[in-house]
Amino acid sequence: MKTVSSERQQGDKKDNRFARRPVATLLGLLSIALLLCLLTFELLLRTFSGLGNPPLYELNPLYGYRLQPNQVIEPRGGMGFLYAARLTTNNFGLRGAGEWDINPTGKIMFLGDSVTYGGQYVADAQLFSSIAGSRLPGWQIGNGGTNAWGVENITGLLQDSGFIPAEVVVICVLEGDFYRGLTRAASLPLWTERPRFALQDLLMHFIWRANESRYGGSIDAVVRDPRELDKIVDRAANRLKDLEEYLDQQQVHHFIFILPTRSQLVTEEPLDDRVGLALNRFGIKAVYLQQKLLTLEPDINQRRDWFHDEVHLDVPGHLAYGTLLGDELSKGLARE
Repeated sequence: MKTVSSERQQGDKKDNRFARRPVATLLGLLSIALLLCLLTFELLLRTFSGLGNPPLYELNPLYGYRLQPNQVIEPRGGMGFLYAARLTTNNFGLRGAGEWDINPTGKIMFLGDSVTYGGQYVADAQLFSSIAGSRLPGWQIGNGGTNAWGVENITGLLQDSGFIPAEVVVICVLEGDFYRGLTRAASLPLWTERPRFALQDLLMHFIWRANESRYGGSIDAVVRDPRELDKIVDRAANRLKDLEEYLDQQQVHHFIFILPTRSQLVTEEPLDDRVGLALNRFGIKAVYLQQKLLTLEPDINQRRDWFHDEVHLDVPGHLAYGTLLGDELSKGLARE
């Protein structure tokens, strides 16, 4: 009896391909489990985070990149750490604006880096450009701010490519933007076409974060020679001066505002002497907002609450900046 039973078990084992290939069977089961986990994670990301539906950018060698026109990015769920607010672009690729015709009269275009762009944790209507526009009756407002832009991206768009769809151009830059040169999209987690999977979107951000930590997020991590830094800032200031003259020739009203960092408003860190000297040397008419904002809000804790990080603003910061910029533009436009 034992012999027959043993022979039968051996026969069953020979007929059972899974038993004959235990390693392959285990790998197959693990692969199926992994695939199910990835599919579940993909579904959760698409449903609750908004990943997989990022804003799309167009590339151009003259100005680097900017948002594509006619986009509507809706927030999804309550986990949208990247895409948590509604973003729209009009037919000219501007945030917070309705459709524009080709006549620039009565239009104001804001340009700047990610502070002006606002990120996707701030909705179109909450951007400081929109807040400023609410204080400028009769004007149409559009926000062309773009992630990681430097001064040379702005001059490239306006002067080199001739993109001036507005009667008034408002340039809002940080002192750090004078050190960036012409920023290219290849160094950023930006998309020109919709990713097929939300996991691709997430992976792009992880790779970008890894590169940021590897190379450093500041020009000081790459260039330390003061003479080189002088040349970098002078080049940006020279481009900005050329832009001023070009806009004057085109009879385009323009304003340049230097935005402060959190440290400059909370601990009153001094301004960048190198940038200030370059602006004076080239005779650039730029308005620093640091002292004006300190006067607007004397409470240091309130000013601290304006910021999302060292440079980017939360909704209260956009409200404060927009209020000040609206008043500044109202006075400036009245003089002109």
